[in-house]
Amino acid sequence: MRSYTRYSIRSQLLCWLILPLGILSFATTAIAYYLAVGFANDAYDRELLNSADSVAARLRSNGKLVWADLPPAAQAVLRYKTKDKFYYQITQLDGRRISGDVLPEPLHNLQSRKPFFRYFDVNSEKLRAVRIRVDVPNYDQKTVLVQAAQTLSSRHQLTTQILLSIVIPQVMLILLSALAVWIGVARGLLPLKSLELALGTRSRVDLTPVNEIEAPHEVLPLLKAINDLLARLRQDIELQQRFVANAAHQLRTPLAGLKTYIYAAKRLPSDMRMNAVLDQIDAGTDRMTRLANQLLSLARAEPNNRTSRFERIDLNLLISPVTANFVSKALHKNIDLSFSGSEAPAFVNASPSDITELTTNLIENAILYSQEGGQIIVGIDNLDKVILSVKDDGPGIPSDEQEKVFERFYRILGSEAPGSGLGLAIVKEIAVAHNADIALSCGPSGNGTLVKVLFPPALAQPTKTYSDNEILTK
Repeated sequence: MRSYTRYSIRSQLLCWLILPLGILSFATTAIAYYLAVGFANDAYDRELLNSADSVAARLRSNGKLVWADLPPAAQAVLRYKTKDKFYYQITQLDGRRISGDVLPEPLHNLQSRKPFFRYFDVNSEKLRAVRIRVDVPNYDQKTVLVQAAQTLSSRHQLTTQILLSIVIPQVMLILLSALAVWIGVARGLLPLKSLELALGTRSRVDLTPVNEIEAPHEVLPLLKAINDLLARLRQDIELQQRFVANAAHQLRTPLAGLKTYIYAAKRLPSDMRMNAVLDQIDAGTDRMTRLANQLLSLARAEPNNRTSRFERIDLNLLISPVTANFVSKALHKNIDLSFSGSEAPAFVNASPSDITELTTNLIENAILYSQEGGQIIVGIDNLDKVILSVKDDGPGIPSDEQEKVFERFYRILGSEAPGSGLGLAIVKEIAVAHNADIALSCGPSGNGTLVKVLFPPALAQPTKTYSDNEILTK
């Protein structure tokens, strides 16, 4: 199977915005640096040329000899540099030194009147030098060469300062630009975040269209596609729900007629073989009737088909008589069925008929799967939430099956208990409609099942309360 690498729109936008910005900043920094270094070198070269002119202005000759009339004070002025050493030299055109420091001989462009700059090393130090031709009055050979040189410490220091003065603002600019791009991208993706929140916080039954009024142009086609999908999905679900309800109604009518014929047949003259067949048909008809009733309950529990109103009720008063209705059925299997209510009233906002249906399915499941001589406890606890629990000591539900048992028509492989696989699906639908959570667990040895339905407590004042007689008549 081919694997795909998931990418982020945010990362893509940041990459395509910040990367060119970084390249552009680096290029402009390099260009500005080289230009600034060139300007700095020009300034130092002019200073070096001025020093050479100063030496040339102090040249003296007696016709045969040439010397530089540089008193110690003048030499101190020329040689005084904070970071650099200064050197000068006077040579003849053939390269022979006349006076000054020992420097490499000038070798190129000796006839040129233009200043000639070059680099060379002296005592392992790199120097920048300028050479000029100077005409000396009263000198037999008329022309000498004057070289002035200095070390590069000041140039390097200035270069570093220029580099820092360019790089630091550029780095700050890149960081601020990256921050601005990050904030801009985040704000630009807010519509997608809003769409994510709008869809992520919905319940699984909310298929209403997403609001398109405030959507930007770029997101609007996506919203329209999502809303179109939701509309088609809503239509399909409604068709499915109508089919289930209609099918259940259609099943109930012939089943009721079949039950009538079976009852009439059993009243005819006794035939043991025929009665056995009729008993099998009667049991099958009961199962089909139960299935039809569960399908109707499931259809009524669907959000789009809900017509029941929520009221503030005490679960103790509602669940106790529902449990009592199953005592005789539990006794047929020698099962001890008991009810344990909470000490304080356990008020919830709920539909009495829905909670009755939910409890009925939980108790029926517990009786079906419990062994003879077992025990079932139906309890109410009033804690942070109002908890309805049904505990049995049956075979339990494997951990990998606990999520699946709430699916419609799902039955655990190998289960011998009769049933349609709709009971817990109905419980799930009713719990979701009441904003309740379901917790399912088994005993340490894997036996026994505990189902808890956690309802949010009702904080409002009661709109209607129920007595025991009223609940029994519902």
